[in-house]
Amino acid sequence: MVRRGFTLLEMLVVVAVIALLAALLLPALSGARKGARAAVCLGNLRGIGQGTVLYESDHMGLVIPSYTMNGVTGAGVPLEGWGPILDRDGYVDSNLTSNANSFYCPDTVDVAGVASGQTGTDPDNPKGWLDWPFMRTGSTNVPQTIPERRFEKIIRVAYWINADNPIGAAAEVVNNLYFTGSVGYGPGTNGESIRQTRSSAFKRPSLLISVADGLYAGRQRDSQIGTTNSRIGYRHPGRNRSANTAFADGHAEPIGGKEFPRGKGGTNPIEEVRAENLGGRPSVYADPDKALR
Repeated sequence: MVRRGFTLLEMLVVVAVIALLAALLLPALSGARKGARAAVCLGNLRGIGQGTVLYESDHMGLVIPSYTMNGVTGAGVPLEGWGPILDRDGYVDSNLTSNANSFYCPDTVDVAGVASGQTGTDPDNPKGWLDWPFMRTGSTNVPQTIPERRFEKIIRVAYWINADNPIGAAAEVVNNLYFTGSVGYGPGTNGESIRQTRSSAFKRPSLLISVADGLYAGRQRDSQIGTTNSRIGYRHPGRNRSANTAFADGHAEPIGGKEFPRGKGGTNPIEEVRAENLGGRPSVYADPDKALR
């Protein structure tokens, strides 16, 4: 009997077919992996959003502070942060693994996003992380635990909170303006200090942005994709890229890079800011009609 093996031509045909199938399947597999990571991130934000609602319920309607400070600069005062508060008090569970906790998006770029005080023009910085609690030294944030207040671990946070965050600058204080604020900042130029926001100030909780892909807090006027010093991290697929976002009522959904609402300030035309925050759209303002009248 004559044993016949594959010819060279047949082997080449098989290899070519396998290569073709791989070329067709790899993009689909890559897209599936990206979708899975985005789903994990969305789940994180849904848990965080629900944690903030439970915090309000347990604190007679007071909203979790973005962090607690004294005075205008915050220098010399350890800033605990909303993430460590939710973790310490059992609302959102974390662990000591820096990039495997409920406050860390799987698509986070491994960079300290505000190492120099701002995110600047590097598009990777808003996709990075910030370690909490920290001590503010000049424009540098140095991670530091606060054992006397039961903040005994450093948590790597890759999400942004919608807060009044005028640290380091003299500014007018308007309480209950955003979802929360840097409680204790002040006195501002009008003599007021930032107090804890009350959830009763939320006119449309299902449309009020609370937490989103990104890092740190504030800079609502610079929130859209590609903006200098934006702190929103557009980490996920979608039109113009998208940022997963939690809302004041506890639900979460993605917002596109050009659809994320901006706040007043800078060169933003007030007509555009009104259009982005009103008319049943997501808003950065607790009461957009009052804030944008």
